Amino acid sequence: MTSDSENIMILKADEEACTASGFQKAIITVPVTVKPIVKTGETTTVCCGEPIITPGKVLYNSDGRINGTCSFTLTQKICIEVPITIGAKSYVGSPAVECGPVSDEDICHARESERVEHHKCYRSSN
Repeated sequence: MTSDSENIMILKADEEACTASGFQKAIITVPVTVKPIVKTGETTTVCCGEPIITPGKVLYNSDGRINGTCSFTLTQKICIEVPITIGAKSYVGSPAVECGPVSDEDICHARESERVEHHKCYRSSN
């Protein structure tokens, strides 16, 4: 029976280190929400040309114009600048993992005979 101290390899800076790798296939899923952001700046209006004024109806009551109304229509061509900043923020939820097989052999880089489409690299056996 060997003690734990016999199984520990002490590495010195000038000695070659021992490297080991482990491989695991997995599917990671994370919900992502994208929320649009729209901000408006200050609107600027410029008049284009002269206004056109058209008379409207004059409504009389029995006393002439007391409590009566007058109306007209004003038509004006304008140009409006509406500066808008458009963007988005993203929010991620809690990730989930579906664990696949593990190995001390490189199962992440399929051999030529085992190659499958990248997005089909791992399928759950469940």
